[in-house]
Amino acid sequence: VQGILEILYRFEQILKSISGMDRFSLQPSAGSTAIYTNVSVIRAYHEARGEGDQRDDVLTTIFSHPSNAACASTAGYRVITLYPDEDGYPDLEALKAAVSERTAALLITIPEDTGIYNPKIAEFVDVVHKAGGLCSYDQANANGILGITRARDAGFDLCHFNLHKTFSTPHGCGGPGAGAVGVTQELARFLPVPIVQEEDGRYYLDWDRPDSIGKISPFYGNASVILKAYAWVMSLGAEGLREVAKVSVLNNNYLLKKMREIPGVAAPYATGKHRIEQVRYSWQKLSEETGVHSEEIGLRAADYGVHYWTSHHPFVVPEPCTLEPTESYSREELDEYADILAHVASEAQDDPDLVKTAPHRSTIHAVDHDPLDDPSRWAVTWRAYVKKQRAGGS
Repeated sequence: VQGILEILYRFEQILKSISGMDRFSLQPSAGSTAIYTNVSVIRAYHEARGEGDQRDDVLTTIFSHPSNAACASTAGYRVITLYPDEDGYPDLEALKAAVSERTAALLITIPEDTGIYNPKIAEFVDVVHKAGGLCSYDQANANGILGITRARDAGFDLCHFNLHKTFSTPHGCGGPGAGAVGVTQELARFLPVPIVQEEDGRYYLDWDRPDSIGKISPFYGNASVILKAYAWVMSLGAEGLREVAKVSVLNNNYLLKKMREIPGVAAPYATGKHRIEQVRYSWQKLSEETGVHSEEIGLRAADYGVHYWTSHHPFVVPEPCTLEPTESYSREELDEYADILAHVASEAQDDPDLVKTAPHRSTIHAVDHDPLDDPSRWAVTWRAYVKKQRAGGS
């Protein structure tokens, strides 16, 4: 296993350079697992200082990835969610009002899911630090900031990357993924076991870490995903990674311009300003005019062979549409994508029922969401299904 251990070790050194952090664990098997790892490290840190019971608040923002709030809640924290000001930026004054001696941490995504980068992030970190809390940087979608800004340079104590987003390894219909967690030296002792170490050219798994939060995923995580991410980085080099950021931002703002030309589309917040690697659009105007909803537009787009990203939660932006072109697409592909959405918008105006009954070129058509919204009507395992059947469930 020396070969794969060397890859794991060398990739950690790369991530340290990219983020400015001192140690990494590559064990988490998804972005949410990475966030939960960070929350567990935060809890272990405060417990080691005798403040575990006192610090039971976690702050986040409404446009950070919802997994931040979910993981904090799962770990037993009270979640305080900050909302944006009129320009879409997290409200600094609201943060100042929310921090207290109960503050354990700030979990924040930058850029947020609107594609907006918070220019006051260093002030946010400083406010939380002065209250005794830690700051965790969710940079799952870091394509637009590689080589431009680093988590540690903004004062963060923890961060994570999604290797299946930022580092090019495919989602593969929901998996496998890999979440890489980075921390400062002060927090390194709490990272999951084992940690890959090197000594005299030999690599080994270090289990002798008494302050560790323990295991967070089986074995050492998804090694195949880490290997792909390592190969991608090595093929690009440092200058290539910075080029990734430039192309991601260029692609996103090019698509933003094309989308704004489609009647019925809006891009709320930060009017007239550039976004980083994605934008959360709104089809509200088109929906009010035609009765066609955002999800139905996405299902119709599938008829033309393109994927319509559906990660819009929470539904603060009405009739949301979140597009994230990153660096992977050519100008021709972006033109085709925008043309398809423009065509579907035109169909919605001319023949709403055609769009509302889509997809028409798939063996599976629209999903009935009613059972999915009722936990008493679904089961994720056969055992759970049988149990519900015996209880008289449908």
